[in-house]
Amino acid sequence: MKIHIKSFLIIPLLMVRVFLFAQEIPVSIKVLKDTIIIGEQTELQIEIQVPKTNEIIFPVFKDTISKNIDLIKDSKPIINESDEGLKTYQKSYVFTSFDTGLNYIPPIKLKYVNNSDTNDISTAESQIFVKPYVLLDTIPVDTIYANRAGFIVYGKDGFKKEIEQYIPDSIKQSLSEDSLNILKNSIKEQLLNLFSSELTQHTGLYNQEEIIKIAESSAQKMYIVDKSGILDEYIVAGSVDTVFVQEYQQVTQNQPLFTLYRIKDIKEDLYNTPFNLAEFWYYFKKYFKQYWWIILVAILIAAGLIYFLMFYKKNKKPIFMRVKPKLPAHVIALEKLEQIRKEKIWSQGKIKEFHVQITDVIREYIENRFNIYAVEMTTSEILQAINNYTNTKESEKLKLQQVLELADAVKFAKYRSLQNENDLSLSNSFEFVENTKEIIEEQSQIKQAEAEIELSDDTTIKNTEENE
Repeated sequence: MKIHIKSFLIIPLLMVRVFLFAQEIPVSIKVLKDTIIIGEQTELQIEIQVPKTNEIIFPVFKDTISKNIDLIKDSKPIINESDEGLKTYQKSYVFTSFDTGLNYIPPIKLKYVNNSDTNDISTAESQIFVKPYVLLDTIPVDTIYANRAGFIVYGKDGFKKEIEQYIPDSIKQSLSEDSLNILKNSIKEQLLNLFSSELTQHTGLYNQEEIIKIAESSAQKMYIVDKSGILDEYIVAGSVDTVFVQEYQQVTQNQPLFTLYRIKDIKEDLYNTPFNLAEFWYYFKKYFKQYWWIILVAILIAAGLIYFLMFYKKNKKPIFMRVKPKLPAHVIALEKLEQIRKEKIWSQGKIKEFHVQITDVIREYIENRFNIYAVEMTTSEILQAINNYTNTKESEKLKLQQVLELADAVKFAKYRSLQNENDLSLSNSFEFVENTKEIIEEQSQIKQAEAEIELSDDTTIKNTEENE
């Protein structure tokens, strides 16, 4: 009984001690630039003041601070002592992010050493907003021609994307790291065998060492091969504007392969990026904390104005509007995708416009089908919303991910997608719409007719829908 009484007395004392300790050691954390362009670097600064006899141990990060925050540089702490018996620790982390939208930096834990006693101190949570892309002007420089005759083959980047698509997230979470690596190696071996067979069939190349070299090289590598082996290789980087050849296409000597472009050195237009809803919401929350009373007054004025307009309008004649029945979301999307297929603008070199059209149709379909405001969302936000608020199958999520991520690469990173990638995006778009469309039973279908609606103070519907 005495032991229990002591326990009940010790626990509150420990909680009081922890609370007082947290109050005594304030930690300052600051992000120098809270809005950056994707890939741009900024600095996170931490400052803490403690007695001279005590020490602070900062955490050591390897490559990332958090999931979406990549560490660039970790500087040594700067320690300044004062005459009041205190010393100040200052430490900075240089980081960047490649995930657009609002990213959170979780609280960073520090070790506070007081003689032989060690406690944890946490900083506050920080935020950073990452803008999606930079508008860059380009100047044509040079066209690259084939030095040898042969067949075009592109590097496969070790089949990384294909392996990720083959393994659902549920399986990744259920397997250990060793088991997952074994599974990935098995899939990679099968993909390599398929690629080797296909490459031999098209080009006559049998040399396994050179086939493996092509398979493991970056997707930006272009090779000219024949049955004797690799004849020449090129790098088709992000500075390429136009690619004239396709994989396994036979080319002759001096045939044009692709055109290089040089990016202008511009600084004035660096931040001329589209202002979207996510960025607006970030700044709204930031300034609401400081100027909430001004925003509250503005809302009250707006509410009063709306009330006045709604209830004190006089002598306003009714307006009649014809409302046509709305087609199902999948019917609208499939019609637009079929129109894109017929126009074939990618064959005219308009690859960026092609992916913009596809993603616009898919975002509109998701908004109409699932009531997710996808038009204003980034790719990662759309995928997260689909995962959280719908029962969409994993295979359909992967198709949607392929369409949106390839479009982002083409639109924002100036990636030149290949013909098979364009065909895959269009095919995945059709399948995603078909496989996720809303199923309506014939007995419950409503035959919609045009409705004439009178818009006045007391809105009435003159002709309503006809039920079948």
